[in-house]
Amino acid sequence: MPRPSRSYFEYDSIARVLSVAEELGYRAPLERLLEGRPGARDIVELYRAPLWLLGLAARVVTDIITGRRVGYIVNKILNYTNACVIGCRFCAFYRPPGHPEAYRLSVDEAVASVVSDWKRYRIRQVLFQGGVDPGIPLEYFEQVFRRIKEETRGEVAIHGLSAVEIEWYARANRLSIRELVSRLVEAGLDTVPGGGAEILSQRVRSIISPRKTSAEAWVNVMDTVMSLGVPVSATMMYGHVETLWERAEHLLRILELQRRRGLVMAFIAWNFEPRNTDLGREAPYPAGGTELLRNIAVARLVLRHEVPWIQAGWLTAGTRLGQVSLSYGANDWGGTLYGEKVLPAAGVPLPTLVRKSIEKTIRGAGYEPYERDNWYRPIPSEPIALRRRESPC
Repeated sequence: MPRPSRSYFEYDSIARVLSVAEELGYRAPLERLLEGRPGARDIVELYRAPLWLLGLAARVVTDIITGRRVGYIVNKILNYTNACVIGCRFCAFYRPPGHPEAYRLSVDEAVASVVSDWKRYRIRQVLFQGGVDPGIPLEYFEQVFRRIKEETRGEVAIHGLSAVEIEWYARANRLSIRELVSRLVEAGLDTVPGGGAEILSQRVRSIISPRKTSAEAWVNVMDTVMSLGVPVSATMMYGHVETLWERAEHLLRILELQRRRGLVMAFIAWNFEPRNTDLGREAPYPAGGTELLRNIAVARLVLRHEVPWIQAGWLTAGTRLGQVSLSYGANDWGGTLYGEKVLPAAGVPLPTLVRKSIEKTIRGAGYEPYERDNWYRPIPSEPIALRRRESPC
C-alpha cells in the first residue's frame, strides 16, 4: 500500500496547513490526527472546522500519499435477490420473501448477466450483493462464483457478500464464519465489500436496522475475513440519526481494524437516501453535498495512508460533486456499477459511465485518471487500436 516517504511533518505543504489551522484554532486536533493518534474528541472538533480548511488539509495529505492520480474500475453490481428478512428501515430495495415484487436470479441468470457485461464492457469486477434470502442455499454462491471464474477465464474478480450476508448464511448453514468464507474463497470469492457497516453504533443500528448484524458482529466478521488473507473495504452511511461523535467512533473502529489486520483496501462514504423508505419519515431530507465533502476530508485525515484509497462518492452524490470530492481527499472514482438497482429503487437516477466518460470526468476536475483492478493496482495501458475496436467503452 502507498505511504509517505517521510513523516508528514517534514513536508513544507503540511507546515503551511498547520500554520493556517493554528490561526483558526484547529492545529492541535489536526496534529494529533497527522501523528496517527486521533481521538473521538479531535475528530468531532475537525468535523466542525471550516470546510475549506478540511479540504485543504485532506488534499495535501492525499497528494503526499498518491499524488494527483485517480483510479477507477470498470465493474458491475449484481443484486442477485431483493428478498430479505432483515428489513432495514433505510432500504427501498428489499421486499419480504414471498412478496409479489421479490425476485431471485437463478444460477444461470446470474452468471449470464456477468458474462454478458464482461464481453460487452470488459468489466474487471462484479460487486455481488443482495438481500438476506432464506431460500438461497450456500451451494448457490459456490456454483455462481465457480462459473463466473470459468466463463470469464478468471478475468472478473468477485467482490462479494457483505458481513451481514456472511454472518446470516454462516448461521443458517451451521458453519463458523471462517468455514463459510473458506468455502466461498475456494469457489472464487476474491474480496469482501464493506456494506452493512452503516454507522458502527448500536444505538443507531437499533433505530435504522434493529434486526441487522450488530456493530460488534460486523467488526468481528471483517476481522475473521481478513485473518484468512481476504482483503475488504469499509463504508459509512451517514445523514440519518447519527451524531458527529458516532461518526467519529465509526472511523476509529475502522482504523483499529486496519491496524490489527492491514487488509482494508478502501473507504467509501455515502448519504442516506430517504425516498421510498420507512426511515424517511424521521429523516425526510438527504444530507447535502457539503456533508459528503466533510466526511471524505475527515476520513482522509483520520485514516491517512493507513487506508490509502477513499472513493469519490459519485454514486449517490452525482458526477459533479464526485469531481469536487477529489479536492477533498478522495483519490479513487469507484466503478461504473452497471446493473445497480438499489439506488434507483430510492429514486436516484444513475448515469451510464464508461471508460472514456470517467476519464474525461476525472481530467475535467484536474486529475490524472488510470484504470485499476479489484485490488487497486493500476492496469497497464492497452494499445489505442484495441480501444478503438471497443465501441461501448
